[in-house]
Amino acid sequence: MTRHIRRALAVASALVLTLSLVSHAGAGAAAAAKPQRPNIIFFLVDDMSADLLPYMDTVRGLADDGTTFSNYYVSNSLCCPSRASMFTGQYPHNTGVATNLNSDRGGYKAFAPHEPRTYAVSLAQAGYRTGYLGKYINEYPVKDANYHVPPGWDEWHVAAGSGYQEFKYQLTRYVKGETPALDTSDGTYLVDELGKRATDFIARSRAMAPGKPFFLQVSPFAPHSRLNYKPGDKEPHFPPARRDRPKTQFPAGEFPNGDCGGPDCNSIDVSKLPAFDEDTSDKPAWVRRAPLAPALVKTLRKDFRDRIRMVQSVDDMVERVLGTLTDAEKRNTYVVFTSDNGFHLGQHRLERGKSTAYDHDIRVPLLVKRPTAGRNGNVVTNAIAQNVDLFATFLDMAGVGAATRDSRDGRSLLPLIQGNKAKDWRKTALIEHVKPKRAGSGETDPDAEPLQAGNAQPPSYAAVRTAGELYVEYEGEAKPEYYNTVTDPNQESNDPDNARTADLGKVLDALAGCGKPGAPDCWTAARL
Repeated sequence: MTRHIRRALAVASALVLTLSLVSHAGAGAAAAAKPQRPNIIFFLVDDMSADLLPYMDTVRGLADDGTTFSNYYVSNSLCCPSRASMFTGQYPHNTGVATNLNSDRGGYKAFAPHEPRTYAVSLAQAGYRTGYLGKYINEYPVKDANYHVPPGWDEWHVAAGSGYQEFKYQLTRYVKGETPALDTSDGTYLVDELGKRATDFIARSRAMAPGKPFFLQVSPFAPHSRLNYKPGDKEPHFPPARRDRPKTQFPAGEFPNGDCGGPDCNSIDVSKLPAFDEDTSDKPAWVRRAPLAPALVKTLRKDFRDRIRMVQSVDDMVERVLGTLTDAEKRNTYVVFTSDNGFHLGQHRLERGKSTAYDHDIRVPLLVKRPTAGRNGNVVTNAIAQNVDLFATFLDMAGVGAATRDSRDGRSLLPLIQGNKAKDWRKTALIEHVKPKRAGSGETDPDAEPLQAGNAQPPSYAAVRTAGELYVEYEGEAKPEYYNTVTDPNQESNDPDNARTADLGKVLDALAGCGKPGAPDCWTAARL
C-alpha cells in the first residue's frame, strides 16, 4: 500500500468520525457561528534536528502561506528544561528546571509548581477548549487512573516514560466531565494513536463546545531514541513504525529499504552532513576525541535512516490531523510546528545526543501556518526567536492582554508570523545547560548515553547566539568557545582569542542573571 493511499484512508476515517460525532451534537452545532478567536494546533516533537525537515513533505508545506523562522533557538537543548521554558515563557535559570531528573533540580518535581501559570491556564481563562496529547514533562507520574491532570487542560492523553518505547505504553484518557481512564497499548505505534486522539479531540470540540475556539497540543516522543536501548535488541535504537522499515528486515515494512519520504533510504548517509567527524583539536577539552571508528559510522548511518523513518510517521500524523479541519476551521486556525531541542549524530565526533550549544542541538525548525483568511504568502524571517517566546505568542493569538502576555522573559512572535517587522527586537539568544548528575537508584534519564569516550557530556555552560556568532563559557574551562557563524556556519573553527569575546562576555553576563532581583529584565538584556 503506498504512502498517499494510507494517508487518504487515514483522512477518510477521521472524517467519518468527525461526521459521526457532529451528528450526535444536533443541527445546532453544525449551524454554530465560527469563533472570532482562532484555533491553535501546536505540534511539538522530541529531539528533531533540522536535518530531518527535508524528509517531511507535509510539515515543510506549513511554510506555504506560512512563516518560517530561520533563527529559532531553544533556551536549553535538553527536553525538560526546554519544555519548561515553553510552558512558562521563562529561561531555565528563572524556572529553576535544570535537568530531566527529580533528584537533580529537574524533572516533574521542579516543574510542578509552575503548572498554575502555564499558557494552558491563560488560554482556558480566555475561553479556549484545551487538549494535550503525548509526552509532557520528564518523570511526570502515571501509575494508575488516579493520575494528576494539570490545571488548564480539558483533555489529557499523556504517556509517561513508557512512551519512549513507541509500541508498549500506557496512555491516560481524560476528557473533562467523563471518568478518567488509563489505557494500555494494543501494539499501535504511539504516533498513530496520538493522531487518532487528536482528530477525536477536534471532533469533540465541535460537538461539545460549538463556537468555542480550541488549543490542541500534540507532542509525540518521536524521533527520540528508545529508553533502555541495548545493542542487539530487536527494536532499533530509534524505533520507526513497522510499516516504514525495510521490507527485508524483521518486522517487514512496506518499502524495499524503508520509507524515507522520497529518496531511497540507502542513498542517505549521515556522514555527509556538515561537521561530521570533523577535526576537534581546536575545541574545548571535553569535545576533543579521536576520529569515529568505521563500525560506529556504519551504526550511525542506520540510526539516521531510522530517525528519518520515524519522522515519516510524524509527517503522516500531521497530515491526518490537518485533514480533519473544515474549510471554515482552516480559515481560522494557526498551526505551529517545532521541536524541544535538536540532536547530534556524529557531528564534531559526538556520537549521539544533544545538550551542546552547537546549532545542530539548539537551532530547530519553527514553522507556522497562518489561517487562510488574510494570508500574506510565504514569509521567512531571520529575526532571533526562542522557545521562551511561545507563551506570549499563543496568548497573543488568543487575544490575551499585554499585562499577562508580556509578563515573562519572551515576547510574542505574532507580528513576525504576520510578516511585519518587529521594532526593537532581541539581538541575542540565551542558551543554558547544567550538566546532569548520573541517575540515582531507581531513576533512568532517557537522554543519558553510555559512558564512553564518544559520549562525553558537556560541562555546565552558558552561551549566547547572535545573528552571526556563537559564544560559550564552560564551567572549569579557562577560555571561552567562539565561532563566527557567517564565515563558519557549522562551527568547525574555534577562535577563543577573538577580540569579540570581550563584548559577548558582557552580553552573556547580563542575560545569564536576567530577571533576578537587581538585574535587568530578560527582554531588556536580550536587546543589549
